Amino acid sequence: MSRAFLRLLAVACGLAAPCAAQAQAGDAVEVSVRPQPLRTALMEFGLQAGVTIDAGGSERCGTSRGVRGRMSVETALSRLTLGTNCAASRVSAGAYRIIRRTPGRAAPLHSTPAPSAPSTVATLDEVVVTAARADDLLLSRAPYGLSSLDGLTLERAGVTDLTGVAARVAGLTVTNLGPGRDKVFIRGMADGPVAGQAQALIGLYLDDVRLTYDAPDPALRLTDIERVEVLRGPQGALYGAGSMGGVVQVVTRAPDLTGFYGRATGEAALTSGGSPGATAELMINAPLFRDRLAVRLVGYDETIGGYVDDPALGLGNSGEVHRQGLRAAALWSPREGWTLRAGFLAQTLSADDSQYATLGPGSPYARRRRLAEPNRNDFDGLWASVEGDLGWGRLKASSSIQSHSLDARYDATPAAALFGLAGTAAMDQADDLSAAVHEIRLNGDQGARLKWSAGLFFSEYTHDGTVAVSDGAGGPAVLLRRREDHVDEAALFGDVRYALSDRLAVTVGARVFRIGVEHRSGTAGTPGFFEGEDALVDVAPRVVVEYDRGPFVFYALATEGYRGPGFNAGAEGAGGRQPFRSVRPDEITAGEIGARFSLLGGHLRGRAAVFVADWSDIQSDRFDDRGLPFTANLGDGRNEGLEGEVQWRSGPWTLDGHAVVNDPDLTHPDPGFDLGDDIRLPAVADFSLQ
Repeated sequence: MSRAFLRLLAVACGLAAPCAAQAQAGDAVEVSVRPQPLRTALMEFGLQAGVTIDAGGSERCGTSRGVRGRMSVETALSRLTLGTNCAASRVSAGAYRIIRRTPGRAAPLHSTPAPSAPSTVATLDEVVVTAARADDLLLSRAPYGLSSLDGLTLERAGVTDLTGVAARVAGLTVTNLGPGRDKVFIRGMADGPVAGQAQALIGLYLDDVRLTYDAPDPALRLTDIERVEVLRGPQGALYGAGSMGGVVQVVTRAPDLTGFYGRATGEAALTSGGSPGATAELMINAPLFRDRLAVRLVGYDETIGGYVDDPALGLGNSGEVHRQGLRAAALWSPREGWTLRAGFLAQTLSADDSQYATLGPGSPYARRRRLAEPNRNDFDGLWASVEGDLGWGRLKASSSIQSHSLDARYDATPAAALFGLAGTAAMDQADDLSAAVHEIRLNGDQGARLKWSAGLFFSEYTHDGTVAVSDGAGGPAVLLRRREDHVDEAALFGDVRYALSDRLAVTVGARVFRIGVEHRSGTAGTPGFFEGEDALVDVAPRVVVEYDRGPFVFYALATEGYRGPGFNAGAEGAGGRQPFRSVRPDEITAGEIGARFSLLGGHLRGRAAVFVADWSDIQSDRFDDRGLPFTANLGDGRNEGLEGEVQWRSGPWTLDGHAVVNDPDLTHPDPGFDLGDDIRLPAVADFSLQ
C-alpha cells in the first residue's frame, strides 16, 4: 500500500436515487418484439416502450411468443408473458414487476403495493452489473466508472469485437494492429502498442474465464452476448494482478431452462479495394430436463477481407483474417437458489499477413516488404462454477483452465546484417501459454446497513516462448532463444460496505497477495541457462464513498493496481542501460470523483468523472537494436483527466455520446532507458469525442 493511496483518502462526495416512470399503463405504444426468451423479450420491449420493469424474476420464465402492433403497455406485457411461467404485475404508474405464476392458475396483470424505495425497481437498461463483484448492483446506482452495453445494442450496431465496443465506451482504447494482435487500454494508462512478456494492463474476462495474461486480446467474436461491462481504474483489490487499468467483462447469454430454440444467420461483405468477407453463425438452446438442466451451443465461421497490396511480393488484398469459434455452456439448477454452470470455448484466428501500410498518400493501403508476415492466435478454455444461498451468505466458487497459442512472423530484413545474414531475414516468434485459476467468494449482508464479501484466490500461469531468426527461406536459425516462465498468485480479499444513513455509505476493502515468479532462459550457442526467482508480497486497498441524492449518485474512490516482477531473456545492456535481467513490479494508485444522473423520467441518463492516476516503475515491452523483444521499466508516469457519458432514450430511439480528456505523461524517466524527447505515454489520444 503506497503513501500516494493514503493521500487520496482525503476525498468527500455527495449523491442521489432513481427516477420514476415513463409510459403509463393505458398509453398506446408501437412495439415489435420477436419470439425469444422472456427476459430478452422484456428487455427489447422496455427499450421500445420506455417502461420501468423489475425483471429479476424472469430468468426461468420460459420463451415469449413475442408481440407486434400498437397497443397499451399492459396488453403488450400480457401477450409477451402468455404461455410462460411468469406474469407482469403493475407496481405503480409506469412501473412493473415480473412474478412467477401460481401453478394451475393464470396470473393476469394486477396492481401490487408500491415498494418503499423506488431504487428497488430497475429499468431494463439498468441491468444488474457484475464486474464490480457485487450481487445486486444496478448500473444506475453504481459508484464507479462503470459502463455496460447490452447484447441487443451491440447486435443492432454490428459490433463483433472489442474494437467496436471501444467506439461506444468512454476511455476504452484498442490498438489497431489487427484482430488477435491488439492491446486494450483504459483511461490513458498505456505501456506500449506491442504485447510481449509484460502482463496485460486490462483484465479481459468471458464470464468466469480470464482471456489474457501477457498476450494480446484473442479477439473473440461477440456472438450471443448478454452484455459487455467496462470497469475503469485499477482493480487490484477485486481482481488481482493485471487489472491496473481496469476490467472488461463479456457476459454471455446463459442456457435457458424452459425453451428449445435456435438461430442461424449469415452475412456477406464487400471491402472497397479489397477482398470480400462472409460470416455464418449458429446458436442452439436445448433444455435437457425442464427447469433443471439446459445447454447452449454457439458456433461461428468468419472471413474478413484483406485490403493491403504489396507490389514487391506480388501480393494483392493481403491481411485476410479467418476466425472460427465454438462455445458450449451448461446450466444445472438442482434446487431453488443453487446453480451449477460449466462451459467450453475454442477459437482459432489466423491472418495471412499483417495490416499496415508504408507507401505514401498516393497508395494508402500498400507497402514494400521482403517477406509476408502471417500470424495466428488460438485460444481455448474450460470453466465451471457453483453458486448458491447458504442462508447467512451467498457462495460462488469457480475454476477455469485455459490454453493460448500465438505464432507470428516479422520481416527482419532491415536488421539482417546484425544477424550475419546477407539477404532476407525473418524473425519467428512462438508462444504457448496456459493458466489455471480458482476462486471462492462469499457475499452477505447483516440487515439493510451492512454488506460484506470475502474470498480466496489462487492462480498458476506458465509461458513458454521461442524467438528464432533465419533467412526466411528454410535455412537454419542463426539465433534461437527460448524462455520458460512460471507465475503463481495467492490472495485473500474482502470488503465491507456500511450505510451511515439512508443516503451515505462507505466501502472499505483490500487484497493481501503474494506473486511468485520462476524464470529460465537460454540462447543456442551460448553455454548454460539463466535462472531467476522473485516474489512480491503486498496489500492492494480500496475505499469508496457514495452519496445517493434524488436523481443523482455522487461518489469518490481510491484504488490500487499492480503487476508482479519478471525477468528478461538474453544479455543485459551495456553501460548500465536496459535491458536488465530483472524487471521490477509496477503499481498504479488512482483516485476518482464522479456522479451519475437519471432525469426526465429516466429518458436522460449520464455519468461524469474526474480522475488522477500515479504509475510507478512502468513496465513496457520494447525492442532492442536488432528488433528482439524485452521488457523495460520506463520510470514513473501520471495521468489526469475527465470523462463524460450521456444517453437519451425515447421509445425505440437512442442517442448517446461520450468525451474524454487525458494528459498521460512520463514524469520521471528511468535513467537506464533512453526515450529521447518523447515523454508521453503511448497509444492513447489526449482527447476523444464520440
